[in-house]
Amino acid sequence: MAEVNILELITQLDVFFLVIMGVLVFLMQLGFAMLEGGQVRSKNVNNVMMKNMVDWLVGCVSWLFVGYILCTSLNLGDFITWWGKIFSATPFLENNGKELAEWFFGLVFAATAATIVSGGVAERIKFSAYVLLSILITALLYPFFVYLSPWGANILPWHDYAGSLIVHGLGGFLALGAIAALGPRKGRFKDGKPVPILGHNIPMAVFGAFALAIGWYGFNVGSALALKDISGLVCATTTLAMAGGGIGALLVSKKDVLFTANGLVAGLVAICAGTDIVSPIGGLIIGLIAGAQVPLVYKLLENFKLDDVCGVVAVHGTAGVIGAILAGVFGMTALGGTGQDINIISQIIAAVFCILYGTLLGYIIAKIVGVITGGLRVSEEEEEMGLDLAEHKLPAYPEEEAM
Repeated sequence: MAEVNILELITQLDVFFLVIMGVLVFLMQLGFAMLEGGQVRSKNVNNVMMKNMVDWLVGCVSWLFVGYILCTSLNLGDFITWWGKIFSATPFLENNGKELAEWFFGLVFAATAATIVSGGVAERIKFSAYVLLSILITALLYPFFVYLSPWGANILPWHDYAGSLIVHGLGGFLALGAIAALGPRKGRFKDGKPVPILGHNIPMAVFGAFALAIGWYGFNVGSALALKDISGLVCATTTLAMAGGGIGALLVSKKDVLFTANGLVAGLVAICAGTDIVSPIGGLIIGLIAGAQVPLVYKLLENFKLDDVCGVVAVHGTAGVIGAILAGVFGMTALGGTGQDINIISQIIAAVFCILYGTLLGYIIAKIVGVITGGLRVSEEEEEMGLDLAEHKLPAYPEEEAM
């Protein structure tokens, strides 16, 4: 009897762990809303906030009906079985509803991948087009990538403990494809040269970066999935990579506040893959490199006339790729890592696949969505007016409008 009670207690604790860690990851939606909201002009703040809310709202539904099962199975029978279960509470009473706790923890990761795209395509995409794009990401594009990854059927094996590639790299390169399909904002480039379009509230963006950092402990530490596997090493490498990312971006950008905030996030993105296998110093170095590349990659995209409003390609896409590859370097025992489940060639192959999968599908799906919704972007007049009024009929700061 005592043994049965212990097993029940372990299950209860694991459910509690998944829910609490999932709630921390859910907090990242707030972080993304603030980080993106601060980096857009005041006439587009409501639109960005609405997109972040809708990512979550439609993500819950698409993850329930399609995404959750697609992560692990392509068998129609598994979908039919799941659909039969979700119309009743009874099947989930066993094991304190642990299956639904796992569903919830997967959902917050899927919503993160989708909302990354929001910042890249801000200020000119149609709201209806964005909603459809978000649904397709959480229902199909992200889950199928998970299916191919070590988290799913392990078709393409690599080490990615908390999703440098699976979540962030994919989100960043889906954004790159969508950015290319959408085109730049009006006035962003003049005579072939980039023209800065400043965000309206840098403190809001910094607050968002810190909110993301808090949620990241749920992201990385929570990826243990069970209380017995929780790791202080993961906590430490996450913290040091965050510090390294901020320092790297601060130095390369010459004390730019916004690049430093985004560099902090890039360090967190990069450490996700190897957070459980690298040393604390390894985590710091990975963060430094990921943060340092943020202003460089942002400016490189400008040279190609790609308008990434919130720098999501550098912060999530290339930082995710760097993190995955460096997990294969600093995860080696010779450099202080555990040497466990790591192969540098597999890490590089996975990184290249992520870039191609994300960018190509991001571009193709964005173009298809544009056809379905009667155009991918708003008119020039609506863009000039601002999407808050054009799409939602409500300014973010009514008092200023009245003055």
